[in-house]
Amino acid sequence: MHIVVTDSGVGGLSVVAYAERFVRTRGAAAPVRLTFANAAPANDYGYNSMPSHAAKIETFDRFLRSVAQRFAPDRIYVACNTLSVLLPEVQAPVPIQGIIETGVARVAEALGPESVALIFGTQTTIDSGTYPRLLQERGVDAARIVSQACPGLADVISEDRQGARAEAEIRRWVAEAMAKMPRRDAPAVACLACTHYGYRKELFAAALGGDATVIDPNESAVGDLVPRGGASHDVDVGFVTRYALPPATVETLTWLLGDISPRTVAAMLVPDLF
Repeated sequence: MHIVVTDSGVGGLSVVAYAERFVRTRGAAAPVRLTFANAAPANDYGYNSMPSHAAKIETFDRFLRSVAQRFAPDRIYVACNTLSVLLPEVQAPVPIQGIIETGVARVAEALGPESVALIFGTQTTIDSGTYPRLLQERGVDAARIVSQACPGLADVISEDRQGARAEAEIRRWVAEAMAKMPRRDAPAVACLACTHYGYRKELFAAALGGDATVIDPNESAVGDLVPRGGASHDVDVGFVTRYALPPATVETLTWLLGDISPRTVAAMLVPDLF
């Protein structure tokens, strides 16, 4: 099975890393090939910078057609909340799933009767209102959902190996989110609704306090990607991008993912530029 994992940046590379480790250490029902495809058209021009919603749809739709034609995957997993919001409006050439489905399902499972869902994401993801809408469709009262945009946090995380800047930014946004809670003593279930945020899950947990549940959909995506059961397999991992990654990003991701999946890091270090 060939699965293409895509993101508007490289945060979703951790989805590939977790999936590769799972197949290598716990097995899968069939051999798995993983290709990470960076959907950003340029290093300094991403989806959040595009001038209109129509431009995002056109760019992403064209990208999906290109990926399907070149790699002929069995399925595509959109490991990006910004792009998952667009899925109802694009023509998927192969079976496709977005990480928002994964995140919403895990949050709904974790919420207790008194819990409050805290959704941390990019401005685009939060403005879309997709998480609150889907959680409400699952019966979660709107008063129990707090959305918090964290502008610029994804870039800080990808460029800050030491973590001091990321920690300060995370504490800032967590404080803002907690101030919106209807009851400050209510149990919190926090969803890291940007693929970069999972790299610093421990900093979110520390800022939220010991009683909070922190959900990283990147980790949970393995359950939606890999057919369970069977023997362990070596996984062929590919990495394709339209531009060379900035050295600071490569250094940080190498450090963050090296212990999880050396093969994923090796693929990132020798990218296929397309």
